[in-house]
Amino acid sequence: MAEYRIIDTKVGLLGATALVVGNVIGVSAFVLPGPLAGDAGPSIVLAMALATIPLGFGILLSLQLGSAIPVAGGSYVYASRLVGPFWGFLLPWIVIPGVWAGMLFIGVGFAEYVGFVSAAVSPVPDVPELLLIYALLVPFILLNVLGIRMVAVVQFAMVALIVAGMLAFIVPGAFAVDPGNYEPLFPEGVGPFVVAIVSLYFPLRGFRLVVELGEEMTNPAENIPRVLALSSAIALSLLLALVVVLVGTTPYAELGEMDAAVAQVSLDNFPAALTGLVLVAAAMGALTSINMTYTAYSRILMRAARDRVIPAPLARVHERWDSPYVAVIVLGVPPLVIAPVSPGPVVLSVALSMTILFGLAIAGVSLWNLPATYPDRYEHSLYRLPPWLLKTTAVGAVASAALLWLLVATQLPAMVAVLGGWLALGYVVYRWRVRRFAARGVDLRSRMGQLHDNE
Repeated sequence: MAEYRIIDTKVGLLGATALVVGNVIGVSAFVLPGPLAGDAGPSIVLAMALATIPLGFGILLSLQLGSAIPVAGGSYVYASRLVGPFWGFLLPWIVIPGVWAGMLFIGVGFAEYVGFVSAAVSPVPDVPELLLIYALLVPFILLNVLGIRMVAVVQFAMVALIVAGMLAFIVPGAFAVDPGNYEPLFPEGVGPFVVAIVSLYFPLRGFRLVVELGEEMTNPAENIPRVLALSSAIALSLLLALVVVLVGTTPYAELGEMDAAVAQVSLDNFPAALTGLVLVAAAMGALTSINMTYTAYSRILMRAARDRVIPAPLARVHERWDSPYVAVIVLGVPPLVIAPVSPGPVVLSVALSMTILFGLAIAGVSLWNLPATYPDRYEHSLYRLPPWLLKTTAVGAVASAALLWLLVATQLPAMVAVLGGWLALGYVVYRWRVRRFAARGVDLRSRMGQLHDNE
């Protein structure tokens, strides 16, 4: 099947690591801990630790699947080839609104931080929030149209600033921690604690996006596991340390009342130069999250469109810039329209986390089926999980995703109902598309069950 153009531009180990680290340590690391701590109290530290459990399964999934089948839009390919065509269809179906929610979350978080700077630094003029959201989203739509190599260069520079800013908060903050601030652990009960776990999983999902780059990485079978190892060591250490220091330096009730808690705590306790670095890091976090989200999820749409499971124009690759520009535009433009009526950051983060957890469960089933469906791919993987660990990881991924969905259903039943309705509508659309292609003599389900020649 060669009815589409393959992306030829490649990104190396360091570039891919920068893409993933920047996606994980996004603006959410600076925006979410304050309001979550205000509701969940010091248990947000435990929530952060527990959020790494499904993350661990996700990393092992990505290591094995990415090593065995290193393709563009890996999540879609694994679901459609290893679980079933309908489940493959559901990945892009749920990705589109999920990414829109994620873009709005990052935009709102960015506007919140700029508003904090405007209030704290008198020479900085007050800029309308909506204008700030547009100023953030539009340039990165254009950057992703320019292709993966330009994306990686810009991302690397921004990630360096993020790491510097986080260390500017963590290192001095470690000497200002008051152990008394970690008590009581559950001041408002376990409900807010559950929401905090799911919300904090939102940034951590960024590790799995490395499998979407597939054909655009140099030696993907070797480098996908290396990128996962490097990015995990860097990002998890910084994120956990940030949350521990934030809660340890300031009572949780005060954190809940701050618009930009990390920056405010830095301003209250540390020299202005360090606070300046923190503010720069938060701004860069918004930029890197937007950057990688457009990059990774556009590849899922591009790869699904190659199978015609979604409209074929989404598979178009720009002749000059080697980018899936139509998919980038489809992901990027609607949030600009929705922005004036956007809900709050916690609701947006939970919505995106729920869609990602759905994808994690599908990936777990994909991993379980890998040895039986593609035994040669599994046996000759450069990094091969032993059968017992493979099955444990698969079960753990599905179980943890299902448990978090159930827990959120007890706290936010309306959101779960909306997502459930969207998935049900997806089934109707899928059946219609299968029948439409069958009338033309094309077996869409068979097409979705075969790896392409370049894969």
